[in-house]
Amino acid sequence: MAQRRSTTTEIEPGVGWQLVVSGALVFVGCDPPASWQAHPYAPASVGDEWVYSIPQAHPGVKEPTTQSIDRILAAEQRGDRLVARVRSEFFGGNSERDLVITAIGVTPEIGTMTSSVGEVTARAAEGVYLPRELSPGMRWDWRQELDTPVSSMAVAGRCAVVGHDWFRGQTAVHVRCETHNRMITTAKIGAAVPPIEHVQTEDNFYVRGLGLVRSVTTTPQGHRSEKLLVRWQVAGAPRVAVDSPAIAAGEP
Repeated sequence: MAQRRSTTTEIEPGVGWQLVVSGALVFVGCDPPASWQAHPYAPASVGDEWVYSIPQAHPGVKEPTTQSIDRILAAEQRGDRLVARVRSEFFGGNSERDLVITAIGVTPEIGTMTSSVGEVTARAAEGVYLPRELSPGMRWDWRQELDTPVSSMAVAGRCAVVGHDWFRGQTAVHVRCETHNRMITTAKIGAAVPPIEHVQTEDNFYVRGLGLVRSVTTTPQGHRSEKLLVRWQVAGAPRVAVDSPAIAAGEP
């Protein structure tokens, strides 16, 4: 039985799953089938690609719509994990990171990734980003500690399945996450900079076999950005494009 320590406290057990509670910790484990590596809401085949339209706005200011692309460059089995290399292109820049899929779902991991500010290193990781199954009422947590060339960050998220919508005739599961980020500037730039606290809410919509189809990010300061899936190619199927996303836009 594969196991991973998690702060998750309300993942509901299903067939083959076990929850073992020890104090504040919950151990989640399962006896996985042979095909467990294929996450139903996070496809990870080489060549998979998702193109998103990104309208965004600040209070009183509407910014031009931009575009982002996520592409799976490579995927391999590493022990009991499937690790896919994801390249993201956005705002004229790009980054690369590992998408790690374990028996419990997509998980944060210790390691390095590239970004527009240079190499980012995760030195602590716990919990699960996206469980393998998404049922109404499920709740889970995750956290990471990250170092960049100019700062250190402690990031923690708390998520829940809060409902569903529709995308091209398919059910889109609605997951709401609140993310807290505490950043400490480490670069020497003159006067000391106090820690920066940032909170944002993300309303994400996932379709089984397709992945993320819509994401709405808001902050208490009034910033709002949205990712809407407009083109994709998944699991070797023909490329699909839509003139306008077939999911309700506006308030999540």
